[in-house]
Amino acid sequence: MKRKDSPPAESGQKDYRINSGLARGLAVLKAFGPDNRPIGNAEISARVNLPKATVSRLTFTLTELGYLNHDEETGWYSLGPSVLTLGYDVMAQMEIRDIARPYMQELANYADASVYLGTLSGSELIYVEACRTPASMAIRLGVGSRIPLFTTGMGRAFMATIPAKEREALIAKISPDYGEDWPKVEADLHRAIDYANTHGFALSGGDWIAEANSAGTVIRRADGYPLYGINVGGLRSIVSTERLEKDLGPRLVECARQIEQVARGIL
Repeated sequence: MKRKDSPPAESGQKDYRINSGLARGLAVLKAFGPDNRPIGNAEISARVNLPKATVSRLTFTLTELGYLNHDEETGWYSLGPSVLTLGYDVMAQMEIRDIARPYMQELANYADASVYLGTLSGSELIYVEACRTPASMAIRLGVGSRIPLFTTGMGRAFMATIPAKEREALIAKISPDYGEDWPKVEADLHRAIDYANTHGFALSGGDWIAEANSAGTVIRRADGYPLYGINVGGLRSIVSTERLEKDLGPRLVECARQIEQVARGIL
């Protein structure tokens, strides 16, 4: 779907937001067919409609980064192993969503609340899957929504389980954004981390969205590093702190462990 703020394709206008170097590099990678037949700079130049000198710089760079292989004898290029990494994360994310969805929906139905799957994106979390019930629709969040690390159940669970150096780096990066509120946010964050280390899930009681409560935990890869977060939450009138502590939080942890067990081959 075209964004409303994008200029019409037929306007001929150049969108200043597009990085032309990146676009050209991706065009070079797309020049290779499904059979990955080796080709030279001249053929690549013809396929992508770029000057041969420009293509030569791009193929050299892509080779150095592992995205292309270069045959010194023929001078031809073929796709390199690093290209696989471009699609692996997306493929794995699609698979984890398929695996997690039935467990998430079961918990959402039981709690009459929302259950989200998210992953770290810079200094925030981004939702990649959502399972909701009619009562939870009052809070308008869905796939693609970004949530903070310090004031949400899922975010606090991530902060509790990432390595200490990574946690300290994120705190140093994000804390200035809170200004005078940081001392309270910091104290609440550390209490939530302590709670998560004891109970396996972190809580947020109206700390981000005033009328909502949530509990969050993480889905780990085999070495224990958190790859995804999962939370359960909703309106405080339905999802009380007591209910999260005594019932929904432990159920959420069990849900995460089930997903881990099924998904172990891709985590």
